Amino acid sequence: MQTRMIDKQWSKKYPHVGKGPVATEPCVSPEYFEHERERIFRRHWINVGRTDEVAENGHYFVRELAVCKASVLVVRGNDGEVRAFHNVCPHRGNTLVLNEAGKCPGRFGCGFHSWAFSPEGELAFVPDEENFFDLDKSKYGLSPIHCEIWEGFIFINLASAPEQSLREFLGGVATQLDGAGFEQMRRIRTYKVEEQANWKTAIDAQNELYHLPFQHRYTLGDSFLLKDNKYCRFLDVNLHNYHSVWSCEVNPNHVPLPTEALLQGMDHAKNEIRMKGRIGDFDWYLIFPNTVILLFGGGSGDWFVTYNFWPLAVDRTIWEMRYHFPPAENVGQRLAQEWTIGRLRDTLMEDAFQHEKIQKGLDARARPDMVMQDEEICIRYFHENIEREMARP
Repeated sequence: MQTRMIDKQWSKKYPHVGKGPVATEPCVSPEYFEHERERIFRRHWINVGRTDEVAENGHYFVRELAVCKASVLVVRGNDGEVRAFHNVCPHRGNTLVLNEAGKCPGRFGCGFHSWAFSPEGELAFVPDEENFFDLDKSKYGLSPIHCEIWEGFIFINLASAPEQSLREFLGGVATQLDGAGFEQMRRIRTYKVEEQANWKTAIDAQNELYHLPFQHRYTLGDSFLLKDNKYCRFLDVNLHNYHSVWSCEVNPNHVPLPTEALLQGMDHAKNEIRMKGRIGDFDWYLIFPNTVILLFGGGSGDWFVTYNFWPLAVDRTIWEMRYHFPPAENVGQRLAQEWTIGRLRDTLMEDAFQHEKIQKGLDARARPDMVMQDEEICIRYFHENIEREMARP
């Protein structure tokens, strides 16, 4: 067990992170959002899924990146390699694959003129090919996108030449979570919520513990109360490259809710999986710019959730949540997993409601900034990274 730092120690640990107010204009300005498309989302590595979504050769999924005005096709080739391509037919620019996911029936066919492509992206067939002018099919395969994999997470980079490898970009996050055991888990549920909120507003509202005893007093109760039985505190904070990590503990004196107590008393298999690199009972990894990995642990074993915040417009975001658990060994364990999913879903519904209310207040431009305390240091750091990237040519 690590020793919890005293009040206002995070700013002492990271003195280079500011203490002043954070500007609100980046969360409400359409002009700012337009620049984010190129300087944030087309410049950095973006997580688009996991390899279990393309588990077999020929499996694919399509990820629509509205913020980049791009449709991305991710496919596992017949050679077993996972690749990413622009989901665009190189003949006349038609959208190639219309389904969200599936298995390639040998070739991807364009619905406009029936040009066909292999799962490796090669142009395999052109109708009436002899009527073209010296067509070199080797030059008209699908346009590739830089694609790298870390711990089963698939990342793409839309830059013509990425400034860093994925490993370099992840830095200390990768070091902390190498071999964590993500592959032992299975995705059980996915939720998507479209919010009337800026993507940064949504991330900020999740990137702290300060709100838990107030906003979630009915869904979480006293689960995370640690200071004077009133407030939440970080167990640790670590800032890596563009990314931030914080961790906390569960209140050891937590009084279970009735249903929670009932499930705890059931005779069910115990989840013995312990993820390597976990710091506390609840670890939050914000991978810049829009991905979060949450590790949960404790007496019932480990599991994890991922968030992706997909910008649609300056005031519209899709919040995608994916829940991963070990394969259940009996009914009791499966019931416990579903109850956990339901409880967290209800908690996040409270958050989604609040995201929109916050955005409404920011849009009013009642104030030009937001004041933050020491336990909100990761929000400060996130905005400082955004500002730095936006200032770059």
